[in-house]
Amino acid sequence: MRRQWIWIILASALMAVGAIGYWLSAPLRGAQPYEGTELSGAAPDFKLTDQHGSSVALSDSRGKLVVLTFFDSRCTDVCPLTAAQLLQAYQKLNRSEVDQIVFLGVNVNVRFNSVSDAMDTTQRWHLDQIPNWHFLTGNAEELMPVWSAFGVSVNPQSSGEIMHTPGVFLIDQNGQERWYISTPYDQYGASQGTAPLGDLIVEHLRELLKEK
Repeated sequence: MRRQWIWIILASALMAVGAIGYWLSAPLRGAQPYEGTELSGAAPDFKLTDQHGSSVALSDSRGKLVVLTFFDSRCTDVCPLTAAQLLQAYQKLNRSEVDQIVFLGVNVNVRFNSVSDAMDTTQRWHLDQIPNWHFLTGNAEELMPVWSAFGVSVNPQSSGEIMHTPGVFLIDQNGQERWYISTPYDQYGASQGTAPLGDLIVEHLRELLKEK
């Protein structure tokens, strides 16, 4: 458990946006509860291979909302917790909402990056319950530009663990980045100091759906 705490602290330091600073300073300045960080600008397009061996581009989802995150296919701590929050978000959405949303994960592990690895991770974390889930993978030359485009730091450790930027990006129907959301977890896997990640995702997705 101590190792998980160390991992979370280090991973949070890699975040591309200032969510951590917001959490820590909010009580002092009387700010509103953490909702994530608003973004703007076109989301960089990319094309990778999903757990079924199909080629999937981000632009294929134009006209729908996209929930995008980055996962280590062999992670045993933070990534499975985030996956559980994605599943909870999906379960809270109604059928008409789900039909307008795509869930994408990009692999950050270039050692375990085969299609079978992507399928194994999808099943192990029960993300196969989400019908519009795609766990995207590829070789290092294909994956690294995607990490860079979204400001995701990926740092393999000598232990074999991979520290990487956590969090979830929300992309609107026009391919514009709108939100980045990342919540720290306590030792029991619950979001610490914020609303659960899944609840925040659902809240913002419903706001974005109203804009259509």
